[in-house]
Amino acid sequence: MRYFKLSWILLLTISLFSCNNEKMKKNAESQVLEFYSAVREGNEEKMKALYKGATNLSSYYKSDTATIKEIMIVENNKIEIKTINQFTNGYGKKFNQEIDFYLKPDSVNELDYIIYDSKGLCGYDDNSTYSFGMKTGCISKGDKTDQEIAKKLKIADELLLLKSLDVYLDLKKNVNIVNWSWESGYGGSASGKGIVKNASTFNLPDLKYKITYKDYYGNEITTDDGSVTYDKFYAGESKSFTFYTSYVGDASKASIELVFDDKMIMDYVASKDYTGKEYQEYIATRDSTKKN
Repeated sequence: MRYFKLSWILLLTISLFSCNNEKMKKNAESQVLEFYSAVREGNEEKMKALYKGATNLSSYYKSDTATIKEIMIVENNKIEIKTINQFTNGYGKKFNQEIDFYLKPDSVNELDYIIYDSKGLCGYDDNSTYSFGMKTGCISKGDKTDQEIAKKLKIADELLLLKSLDVYLDLKKNVNIVNWSWESGYGGSASGKGIVKNASTFNLPDLKYKITYKDYYGNEITTDDGSVTYDKFYAGESKSFTFYTSYVGDASKASIELVFDDKMIMDYVASKDYTGKEYQEYIATRDSTKKN
């Protein structure tokens, strides 16, 4: 009789455990499908509510339909859900993307689940910061999940900004207009010419200028801008350029400056070759500065 009771309790326990597992899986699956629904709706507030780390992600794949491929309960009752996401890009081409979601029990109800990480949800093909991070060692092959990569992208962005600032200061100091002149023309127009010397160590794409026209009293009348050259401006070179402004009114003064576009500088820095040790060097310098 005692053996019968023990067997019955064991079977009941296994049954309850199995029921709980199925309910956990079902709740986790529902959370992922709700997330995909929010993606299709473009409802980012709902996405953030379902996926607590969604605000850390720089981008995410769109979705037409999604299929649950596999649901696994792993350690500490966490759940991994493998999915296939079908989406159409801006050119009308259809893609299948494997996306994994990682969920953990809700702190209030352990049978309910929240998404805390993912893998494959974000695309980095056109992300210059990601490319920069890979080349400088900020992001390694061991960084697999979207949240791991998101953390490293923040550091890569810090390093990219720091190196871009160094380039900007170098350009401001070493790329200069060495000679320029202008004159007023027919119907209130103006034209002129100038020479720029690139004494920096950088090869610049599409360097731009900005001219400000003023009246006798120094009041701004209008501005005009253009490109010194549309070709690459190599280190050590000088370039001559001409300009024409259709209307400057009664301008009697003008000033000119070179414009070092932020995007141009950051794209340039991101596209350079690196040793792969820059991340470790940056972290060592940053940590040393904090200690001091």
